Amino acid sequence: MFLALTIFSGAAAACWLLGIPVNRLLLRWQIIDSPNQRSSHTRPTARGGGIAIMGAVLGVGVWLICRTALQPLLAIGLCTLALAVVSFVDDLKSIGAAIRFGCQLLAAVVVLIALGMSSITVGFSPGAGVLVPVAVSGLLGCLWIVGYTNAFNFMDGINGIAAGQAAVTGIGMALLTALTVGHFSLSPVVLSLAIAGAALGFLPHNFPRARMFMGDVGSAPLGFLLGVLVIWLAKSAGGWLLIPLALLHANFVLDTAITLLRRVARGDQWHKAHREHFYQRLVRSGKSHPFVTGWELGLQGLVLGLMLIYLQASVPVRVALIVLVILIWLTFFAFCELSFRRHNTLTTDHGPRTTGPHDSRTTDNRLLTTDH
Repeated sequence: MFLALTIFSGAAAACWLLGIPVNRLLLRWQIIDSPNQRSSHTRPTARGGGIAIMGAVLGVGVWLICRTALQPLLAIGLCTLALAVVSFVDDLKSIGAAIRFGCQLLAAVVVLIALGMSSITVGFSPGAGVLVPVAVSGLLGCLWIVGYTNAFNFMDGINGIAAGQAAVTGIGMALLTALTVGHFSLSPVVLSLAIAGAALGFLPHNFPRARMFMGDVGSAPLGFLLGVLVIWLAKSAGGWLLIPLALLHANFVLDTAITLLRRVARGDQWHKAHREHFYQRLVRSGKSHPFVTGWELGLQGLVLGLMLIYLQASVPVRVALIVLVILIWLTFFAFCELSFRRHNTLTTDHGPRTTGPHDSRTTDNRLLTTDH
């Protein structure tokens, strides 16, 4: 436990400290996110602060490799570093979606091979469930990792939401697994805590007002790592843990999936930048970034509590908890949508407001910055 707390606090301190020179270098090199018609921020802000997060996390990864010499750690570290480089290039000069997806898919395949993917039994309790053949588990694993990498990247759109998600889910995955196996010394548990600590250390640079944005160099590798850890932790502690681990990420997955389906149904170019996610619509309805991020993280904390109950619950209760988590996020999305439509109706009926602390068009600093 002492080691776990040391890793967590060390990663947080390292990321916060690294963020200071990183921010200065980004400003000096003019790596700036300038607002456009798809942005939720209105002033130029340094982009690429995820370098500090990656520095702290990969530092812990190197220490783990030296300590354990685990082959999966080396593969995960190298793939994460490669994605960070590709994503940083994308921050500097946009590259094609096909190249990004191709790199992510290749990284997912390499990591799954390194983890030694095999058939896995997925169910509600240890020793019971559905046996998933290795070919199917490999395919689903690739889809999960690549899908969550992009979901995390897409959801990195307002101050604090991505870093907060990484902090809560990192802590949550470590807790769920450690309570299952009885200790915090598993390498994927330590890595989860390192991610949580680094994300927490980044928050002061990005929330409630952003001095710099995470950028793709932070969001894409973070999504990749979190997606990989869901599989690695379940493989280490038992396939039955896959469900509660995945449910910790339900908000980002559901928001992205529903938004993607709506855009495809309308004939939009789904891979293009936009402001149609539910959390973005809530900001566009006039809510501040701290308000929206606070609600997201508050509900995420509630979900974490429910998943801790899941560990000790009976099978019927576990099924009920799964349904409850999905309902929590669907209810929140409905609130976002209703707020957005009500705001649009009021704006249409009475004309755009020019004042007010929560208006998306005001110069209130709470609404000036976002990660995209």
